[in-house]
Amino acid sequence: MAKRARSKGAGRGKRGKATMGQADAARVGAALPKIDALEDVPAFTDVRPSDEQRAAFEAFCAAAETPGEMHLGCVVRLDRGFPLVVIAERMLRAEHAVGFAKQDKEKGDGLLPAVGDWVALRLAPGHDMGVIERVLPRRTVFERWRGKNRGERQVLCANVDAILVVQPLGAGEVLLGRIARSLVLAADCGAEPIVVLTKADRCSEEEREGEVARVRRLVGGGVRVVVTSSATGEGLDGVRACVPAGTCSMILGESGAGKSTLLNTLLGHDALETGAVRARDDAGRHTTVARVMVKLPGSCGVVTDAPGLRSLPLVGHERGLARAFPEIVEASRGCRFNDCTHTHEPGCSVRAAVEAGEIDELRLEVFKGLASEMRVSAQSLDPDIHL
Repeated sequence: MAKRARSKGAGRGKRGKATMGQADAARVGAALPKIDALEDVPAFTDVRPSDEQRAAFEAFCAAAETPGEMHLGCVVRLDRGFPLVVIAERMLRAEHAVGFAKQDKEKGDGLLPAVGDWVALRLAPGHDMGVIERVLPRRTVFERWRGKNRGERQVLCANVDAILVVQPLGAGEVLLGRIARSLVLAADCGAEPIVVLTKADRCSEEEREGEVARVRRLVGGGVRVVVTSSATGEGLDGVRACVPAGTCSMILGESGAGKSTLLNTLLGHDALETGAVRARDDAGRHTTVARVMVKLPGSCGVVTDAPGLRSLPLVGHERGLARAFPEIVEASRGCRFNDCTHTHEPGCSVRAAVEAGEIDELRLEVFKGLASEMRVSAQSLDPDIHL
């Protein structure tokens, strides 16, 4: 199928109608949280664009028809997909320029702004709402697969430095598979994974030691593990140390894991809504409905909170798998067969490394399960879906 020709001047700062009329924008804006009522939203000085992003912004302004109306901004909140952008002068709501998404699709990405994105924002004189003209190149992007054989990648946070993988203690065995998937997704985007075990006050010392040992076996020596309790304050300084000033972290975990409670404790007040946990399965309802950035007090950076995710399917994340389990990938290069499954084949270097104590059996079993899932997922995709 032939590509549709792109109209001249698309996305070059051209003045025109926004993607919705003024009446529609006013109606949507009225349903959103008032800016002056929002707490803990990062200031422009709390978030830092890279040199490459600044250069891309300057290049875009140089080609724009109204460069004086352009501002460098960061998307710090999404309410119902409606961006809240902070610029050097102030904070304001924004919408997308006409043809914005269409132009990006023709370039091959097709992504609307996500929390953490740096953007070129046009603000016309006398207008309270800005228009996002361009998403600047992303330094990192955390995304998961949404949908099945005709799904797509869903961007959860852009320009993120670390992923805080939250799992609760005291609710049975910690879900190692969930942690492993999160490690792969974090490694795939180049962010540092950090495991945060919450609700430590809900288990005995013996249970705690056993679960922490299991988690450390899974993640290996290169991943930080922080044990916390929002009720007692244990481990909170350890979490703060993982989010230094000038950095952006994302907190990741299913509903009921204690994400919002942990963030509220770090913030020092109830800024994020929390929900009750069901007694029958210790799971919770979705309480976070917006994707938001919050600035932690003191000399800390910002954290992005997102709705709890029930599933983390892995599709096309082979790079992340290799980064999360580098010793297995390295050992597999010595296997006799290229399609070695590392189970029973003769000449398997991975099995030899396990027997020699160089690779943990637990890590190998998790690796094989995730690799098999990704092979099946890739084979089930429709032929016209390109990862």
